[in-house]
Amino acid sequence: MVMMKMNNSPEEILGLIKSSSKIGVISHKNPDGDNIGSTISMILGIRENLDKSIFGIKVDEFPKNILFLDTLVNIKEVSEQDLDLLIYVDCGEIDRPGDIGELFRKRAKKIINIDHHKTNNFFGDLNYVFPNMSSTCEIIYNLFKEFNFNISKDVANALLIGINTDTYRFLYESSTSSTLRACANLYDLGANKDYIYKKLYQNNCFEVEMMKNKLIARADLYFNNRVAVIGMFESDFEGTNLTMDMVDDIVNYYRDINGFEVSILFKEINHNIFKGSIRSKEFVDVSKVCSYFNGGGHTRAAGCVIEGNFKTVVNLFLEKLKSEYPDEF
Repeated sequence: MVMMKMNNSPEEILGLIKSSSKIGVISHKNPDGDNIGSTISMILGIRENLDKSIFGIKVDEFPKNILFLDTLVNIKEVSEQDLDLLIYVDCGEIDRPGDIGELFRKRAKKIINIDHHKTNNFFGDLNYVFPNMSSTCEIIYNLFKEFNFNISKDVANALLIGINTDTYRFLYESSTSSTLRACANLYDLGANKDYIYKKLYQNNCFEVEMMKNKLIARADLYFNNRVAVIGMFESDFEGTNLTMDMVDDIVNYYRDINGFEVSILFKEINHNIFKGSIRSKEFVDVSKVCSYFNGGGHTRAAGCVIEGNFKTVVNLFLEKLKSEYPDEF
């Protein structure tokens, strides 16, 4: 008989944290606002309320749009070491932090897994996974309330960044009245919403916007203009001071145009290796399509990595999309 894995209670999670002397919180490869926000908030929330020895483990470079956050100093490159507890945040799979995660995992006595991806298979010794939640930061906010933690201004800022970026400014279906109430409470707790929103959304660089326009203009359109594919190549950035993560949000462009259902961005991350970011509007479960390529994520926002030249990669993905929705495409 296969046992169904279930969430642990806040009391169980808090108990394990309290009984652990040395704690690490690990980020993941290609971190986004929710991953960074949840990592910082776990570190600071536990340190400020329980006075624990806790640190963040940097796995990859921070996204450029988050560099204004001064609490990033809590996530560092550290050498592997023994831990009483390793906390995974916003990791849909156990290998999301890559090789660094494996090194720390082997030397950790216990693992707590806190996440909101529906692909999560409850890989922790203790798990707190809610795929219906907007973000891992919303889960952590609720968890801290269950813990009766005091939420400082720094924690409130980190949580607000995670919720806001992972909901695409509250536009995704995952945003609920509870999400908005959580953010209102974070405002009351001192989150500097005006400063954060200006840094996130009103701090664009002219050269970045010109690059976005170039990439958007050469998109290929399929299925009677219902699906758009944007290609991004290393050669696009030669001779510039720009990086690919600066223009990632172009994946949303065509999705937001009337008549389009799916918008796809394929980024060349190595020779003949492309990282896909996929968005949908109404009916396509992009996580299901991405699962054919060992990817995953959410119903309307997911990702995967596919090997091959650009044309081959696009064709492979579109074939799976059409096979899942033959009556639509």
